[in-house]
Amino acid sequence: MLRLLTIVWLLSLVATVSFAAEKFPVDSGHSKIGFTVTLAGVADVDGRFPDFDGTISYDEADLTQSSVTAIIKTSSIDTGNSDRDSDLRGPNFFDANKYPTIRFQSKSIQRQGNDYVMTGTLTIRDVTRDVVIPLVWRQHKTPDPWHNTRIGFEGRLKLQRKDYGVIGPTFWNNAISDEVEIELRITAQNPNFDRWNFQAPQGKKSIGAVVYDAIGSEGLEAALRQYKELKQHEPDAYAFGSGQLNLVGRKLLQHGKNKEALEILKLNAEMFPKEAAAIFDTLGDAYLAVGDNENATESFKKSLALDPGDTSAIESLRRLRPTTIGFTSGARCGRAAVLWPPVR
Repeated sequence: MLRLLTIVWLLSLVATVSFAAEKFPVDSGHSKIGFTVTLAGVADVDGRFPDFDGTISYDEADLTQSSVTAIIKTSSIDTGNSDRDSDLRGPNFFDANKYPTIRFQSKSIQRQGNDYVMTGTLTIRDVTRDVVIPLVWRQHKTPDPWHNTRIGFEGRLKLQRKDYGVIGPTFWNNAISDEVEIELRITAQNPNFDRWNFQAPQGKKSIGAVVYDAIGSEGLEAALRQYKELKQHEPDAYAFGSGQLNLVGRKLLQHGKNKEALEILKLNAEMFPKEAAAIFDTLGDAYLAVGDNENATESFKKSLALDPGDTSAIESLRRLRPTTIGFTSGARCGRAAVLWPPVR
């Protein structure tokens, strides 16, 4: 009996450690993935990839227990010259049509002096190599003026482009330095969903606002009943898109109303089984919040089936099944951590 209790305790401890981290979607609008190469040995050319999706599983108490998954849209490369960018997207360089994403996934984070070093796998043109990134932890969890919670990191590393098959025609291959300097300035945030309004097209009302208010004033069952009645009798008067209930669920989860959130999000997945990965990503978070790891796993798998580039689902599954989850071949850049705007 004592042995059985010990095993149960150890399993519960493992589960607690696995989910000590919070998921932080990377804020690509306030982050930078930049690079610099030297042209003909005399001039530097700077560029960046502005279109990317990333999720950080973040443990503030012990950063070494954190992890990150990022997927960059290759065709978003921007060096400030449209002709040059077109060439870089073409088959001689990145071949963006054939290799639409650049992918990174951390393997470990270790402390080194006052800072950290992250080791991970970087995939460019389907060539995967380990890289080591020195990290500076610029911002611990801090509320911004809108009460979103933000974290921030900076890092620099050097790559050899030829290691990844980024060659180019003979002339440019000789003129462009093999060494590429990479600059990372990453901000991630947990949104404050209290500031997110329920939206609806002109002439319609938001069903999300009705349901959320009804939960607060009358309870979950009354809210679910009201949703179904309005869906049946006044379908054209309200915006019934999947983002409506998804935002209801996010707001409820933020306030610790996990059981209510789960029921709302289960209904949303039932109503929109194939529409958006965010539906199942949020549902997976709700299952995690109530301790149902099995159904959480299935929800995140469904999210990835709809969008193999859902970095939020990838990170969640890494925590749930750390030995088996990695990138899906052909994963494209997605935005599945939240569903916005909650219209329709």
